[in-house]
Amino acid sequence: MIAFLTFLLVMSFTPGPNTIMAMVSGQQRGFTRSIILNIGMACGMLVLGAVAAVFAQWLQQSPIFITVMKVIGSTYLLYLAYHVATSTPDDSSSQTGGFWTGVLLQLTNVKVYLYFITGLGAFNLPGFWTILPVRLALMVVIGSIGTFAWTAAGQLINGFYHRHFRAVNLAVGALLVFSAVDLWR
Repeated sequence: MIAFLTFLLVMSFTPGPNTIMAMVSGQQRGFTRSIILNIGMACGMLVLGAVAAVFAQWLQQSPIFITVMKVIGSTYLLYLAYHVATSTPDDSSSQTGGFWTGVLLQLTNVKVYLYFITGLGAFNLPGFWTILPVRLALMVVIGSIGTFAWTAAGQLINGFYHRHFRAVNLAVGALLVFSAVDLWR
């Protein structure tokens, strides 16, 4: 059980496309206005986790599916990188705050696919934790706590962000580009 929880915490709190977008949303929109993005991410995780639970074995053995998801995911990450890099603190058309942005980000996030495929299939857990919906719910909750934590961190550095938004946006955009490239390693 300790190994499973460690895996969940590491995957949920380390940087990835969803945590980077959550941080940017916290910076640009504040925590409260970013809740809808986080709810979208949680819903995307739930849908993706349910699909992974049903098709985990097939997903693990389908290189074509993984390649298609890499193409879609990297394209979407590059799209988000452009919008983050060119946005300003007062940009009301920011692409970081919507429910569907959160859902789509999760559905194209290869890290989340690996999170569920590994978390649902690679750990032998005792008793109550062998029930798939229980394990899935725990994974969604911990994953969502990770994105909310990054949103809060984004708001905490908001003052710094407003003074140096151009450099921060370029750095975050570069991280999103790196994430897109990293999908192919």
